[in-house]
Amino acid sequence: MYYIITDELLQQSFEKDKNVILKAAQEVHFTELANVFVAKTIEKYTDLFNPLGLVDDTYQKIMDYPYHNLDEIKGIYDNLCVTYRYKNSDNQLEIIWDGSSQEEKYASEWKKTFEEWVDTLTNTPSFVKAILQLTVFNDDHRNLVFVRNSVKAMINEHFEIKVLTRKGIKKVVIQQKRKKKVA
Repeated sequence: MYYIITDELLQQSFEKDKNVILKAAQEVHFTELANVFVAKTIEKYTDLFNPLGLVDDTYQKIMDYPYHNLDEIKGIYDNLCVTYRYKNSDNQLEIIWDGSSQEEKYASEWKKTFEEWVDTLTNTPSFVKAILQLTVFNDDHRNLVFVRNSVKAMINEHFEIKVLTRKGIKKVVIQQKRKKKVA
């Protein structure tokens, strides 16, 4: 006798699985954290490229950005989410003694880690320029596949993993460091 497990049944059976709770918390906080992502990028732009705070047309456009074009970084956010779930792959729920729920605990941990990662990633000038290209300087919603792919490559290199998407499923592959040949 065969029994087909549908997505709905799977969700009902494992709704309190840590990864399900964590993924839901990550999705709920996308807009908030995407705004943090762009704000930190703008802050790092100022530190890296305009430490004197001189106002020209480019800098004025960056400072006046209304945070409305966040769709372009959704895939980047998703890759960071997958990386976090991979690096915290223990799916055993914990007993929380401070009265908070599992959802609150995982959301809080995710937010803290996300902000640390963004702070580290935005230390790279090319990363900052790419994020600004995807958000601030993408007024006409151009197709910036190359820019998105280069940002994802920088993230993959930083975490020494590769996130592959096949048929809607994200898979993580551990990258091995390549040894350079001595001439």
